[in-house]
Amino acid sequence: MTFQRSVLRSLQAACLLLVAFGAAPSFGQSRFTVSADGQEVLDTKSNLSWRRCAEGMKWDGTTCTGKALTFKLSEAKTLAVDAGKADGKTWRVPSKDELASLVDRGQKKKPKIDITIFPATPPQLFWALRPGFDDDLNAWLVNFANGKVYTNSGMRKNYLRLVRIP
Repeated sequence: MTFQRSVLRSLQAACLLLVAFGAAPSFGQSRFTVSADGQEVLDTKSNLSWRRCAEGMKWDGTTCTGKALTFKLSEAKTLAVDAGKADGKTWRVPSKDELASLVDRGQKKKPKIDITIFPATPPQLFWALRPGFDDDLNAWLVNFANGKVYTNSGMRKNYLRLVRIP
């Protein structure tokens, strides 16, 4: 019994150290599964597959490299269709609720997303669609700097992370 208590105390101390130094795993690591090639992430909670890198960036086997690009909403929708033609998958711009589900409110630093799963995500506004609106003017924006969701006209340029149903 004394040995078990000793082990338990050691484990508790180790966990406290991990939390104190910011090494505790993020909220999402247990719910995300990275594809074999590292390009996609399956969210087992929502059953959605996400591109691991923001559009414009590429997975190099270790992290997302290059420069994340910004798009008008009409451009973002076109890019999703073109991405699907390129790899045979049905990519799309996510809905507000889908994209907001990636916000990690427990993250103390920017960006408010699991950076182990989605590395190099800009702490900026990302496009999300408004259900019921099929035009290029009405959209949502999810801000990964603060985790907030905003409404916005689709004429500005913002970042994009594509999603699909596997």
